[in-house]
Amino acid sequence: MKKTLLIVCLSLVLAISFAGPSFAGKKVCKLGHVNSPASIFQFGALAFKEAVEKELPDWEVEVYPAGQLGGTLAMIQGMTLGTVDIYTEFISVLADLVPEYKVFAVHYKFDSVDEYEKFMDSETFAKMNEKMIKRNGITNIGNMRAGSVYNHFSNKPMRSVADAKGIINRVAQMAPLVGCWKSYGAKPTSMDWGEIYTSLQTGVLDSVDNPILDMYDEKFYEPIKYVNMTNNLYNMISYNTSMAFWSRLSDKEKAVFKKATKVASEKGAVEVEKRLGGVIAELKKSGKEFIETDTSGFKKAVAENIDTILKGDKDAIAVYKKIMAKEY
Repeated sequence: MKKTLLIVCLSLVLAISFAGPSFAGKKVCKLGHVNSPASIFQFGALAFKEAVEKELPDWEVEVYPAGQLGGTLAMIQGMTLGTVDIYTEFISVLADLVPEYKVFAVHYKFDSVDEYEKFMDSETFAKMNEKMIKRNGITNIGNMRAGSVYNHFSNKPMRSVADAKGIINRVAQMAPLVGCWKSYGAKPTSMDWGEIYTSLQTGVLDSVDNPILDMYDEKFYEPIKYVNMTNNLYNMISYNTSMAFWSRLSDKEKAVFKKATKVASEKGAVEVEKRLGGVIAELKKSGKEFIETDTSGFKKAVAENIDTILKGDKDAIAVYKKIMAKEY
């Protein structure tokens, strides 16, 4: 009798443990990113969480920064398998999943975040997103403004494309990004995020490009001398969602989640504007020289080498041409 009672009690404990959020009456969304808790990615994620939970009190958005749900590849795979609900990152990380997405890693296609946002609301991108859904079970539900224009931290000034020749710079492992830098005559190299600081410090790398706030938060400014305003890549933070998760939501819940990305975008834009001026002033005060780079030669190199940069992919090249002609 005592043994039976003990088994029943243990069963109840296990049932409560495994019930988790459901037992507590909460639906859970797991949102992950690979950036630091001090980053604009985290700021946006927390704004998104607040907006969702305000409208849907029966939901809890769990935010996992700094790769707590895995690195980039692990989270992309998690979305395709349905084990990661939302992954926030620059959409170019999905370039290997659908050919047309390679254009997101091509330099000098947009001249502002406004242009980028207009493209993300276009029929052309809607068709690209449909292909992503069919092939990989991933969809884009919104994009966050984050002051995400790439510039260049370096130990050599980059006043024109001629100064890029021979420079050893860290580039994310995406073929179009590598192709762009090769078209400038640089020597791009892939390297783990955690190795960049030491490599700049020891001279293994000459430079790295990313948004200024991202590089400031990671302290990449400490070992470098120049901030080159190359404006080579405009980005927004994409909220990428697993269709396994998305298809379980009601129409009302979907609307709230999409609205939350807009809230995150509005608050993120204000936060970036508030921080960026102070960061630039601090960098100048610390002795970093800002270079107003002549970007004309860079733009010409990309346009003349786009077939090589996109490896002859006709679908990707067609999208690139639509963007350049502003016919999307």
